[in-house]
Amino acid sequence: MAGNVKDLMRSLVGGIEGVIGAALVGMDGAMIEVLKVDQGFPLEEISGDGAMASKVLDYLCQKVDGGPIDHIMLVAERYIILLAMAGQDYYVGIVINPRGNVGKARLQLRRYMPEIASVLNAGVI
Repeated sequence: MAGNVKDLMRSLVGGIEGVIGAALVGMDGAMIEVLKVDQGFPLEEISGDGAMASKVLDYLCQKVDGGPIDHIMLVAERYIILLAMAGQDYYVGIVINPRGNVGKARLQLRRYMPEIASVLNAGVI
């Protein structure tokens, strides 16, 4: 079991083919941890936007009584972005290229999100 968020994030993205970057972000848009494979990708610039999208889509889920969001997937021509909630106050965003392994990314999120949320709740950042 990894001891801190940085170790958990490395484990989370380690087995995902096509990863461009990943970040742990507070719902206020503040970046907690960043891992970048492609140094030119503007991960820092979109962290607040991910928080805003998560809030809007959470509101939508509440309106239709859909329960809490597990993850959000945005598929564009050049990137696939996955956002997964780590409790109510944080999310993990993963950016992969279109040929990347989306199934593995979703599996890794399911595997690691409970532990990341637990570490965040314990204050071990």
